[in-house]
Order: sequence, then structure tokens, then C-alpha cells
Amino acid sequence: MPSETSTDIQRLWERLDAEERQLKLEKKKLREIWVKISKMHKRNEEDRAQFEGDSMLNFVPTETQIMLNVGGQVFQTTAGVLTKDKFSILASLCTENPPLEQDDDGCFFVERDWWIFRYILQFLRNDTLPRDSGLLEEIYTEASFYRLNSLRRAIEVRASTLTGKTGGSRLRKSRGGGSLLDVKERGSQPSRHYAEPFP
Repeated sequence: MPSETSTDIQRLWERLDAEERQLKLEKKKLREIWVKISKMHKRNEEDRAQFEGDSMLNFVPTETQIMLNVGGQVFQTTAGVLTKDKFSILASLCTENPPLEQDDDGCFFVERDWWIFRYILQFLRNDTLPRDSGLLEEIYTEASFYRLNSLRRAIEVRASTLTGKTGGSRLRKSRGGGSLLDVKERGSQPSRHYAEPFP
């Protein structure tokens, strides 16, 4: 009987030793994987920084005047304003080789809603947004078209603020994959206050 007990104990120790060795081996593999991931992240950050630096070199001087014909309405601004979100479509118009050609009046024509675009331009100039929730939804849709990620994030923050105040506003996913602003006011639909668009 004692010999059997000793054998069982020996087997138990052997199994525990084997499991310990396996755990050490797995920890070593995980450490190696983590080191590789860390190096990849560092390399990606370096590549991104270099790409952003190269992209900025292609922009015209910030004081360069840019004219846009948005849906028939002409807007005049500077490259510094339009390149605030450097990976947007608007910023690409301020490069040495823009994707669109200028018309005879020196304007880039964009077939979009000019009424909403004025709010976009206002945001790029001074970071302001209108208070109307329905208007924010339309701006969000246009921001997605122009690839203005900074504007989209700002609207999402504003939406979360509205949610905290009213309990009835939230961002919802649209069919196209973008986020829209749901507004459920008490007993009435929200109205647009175009007379006072900015806070």
C-alpha cells in the first residue's frame, strides 16, 4: 500500500512538473508574440508619422485662397482652414495636384448641399457647432461624405451631451454605415433654429 501511494505521489509530481513546463513555454510564446506586436505598433506609428509628414509637404501654403462652388454657392476660404482635417476631401483640394479641376472662375465645383456646407466651414474655422439636433444629423451625413473625421467626432460628443441633458438623443447607425442623430423630444418634433445657428 505505501508503495502504491508513493507511486501516485510521484506521478502527481511528474504531472505537475509537466504542466509547469508547459505554462513556462506558453508564457515564453506569449512574451514573444507581445514583443512582435509592440514592434509592429511602433513601426506602424513611425510609418504613419512619416506618411503624415509627407502628406503635409504636398499642401499649398496655408494662406493660399481657395474658392469652392458648393451646389451653386461660392465659398472663399484658405488652405489653412480646409486642411484642418488633413485626410479629408477638402484637404486634398489644397494639394499641389488636387483631384478636381478648377473651373474658369478658379472654383472647385462640389455637387453637395451648400446650406449645410456653411456649417462645416464654420466648424473648420472655429470649432463651433449648431445646437439643433436635426441639423447636426445632416451635418454628420455631409461630414461622412467629405471624410471629416474631426467633425464627426465632435458631433458624436455633442450627441452624447444631448443624451445626458434630455435623455432622448442618441447616435444611431444609418443604412449606409454612418451614424445619425435620433431625437425623441417630449410630444413634439425638434425644430431648426437657423436664425441662431451657433452657440
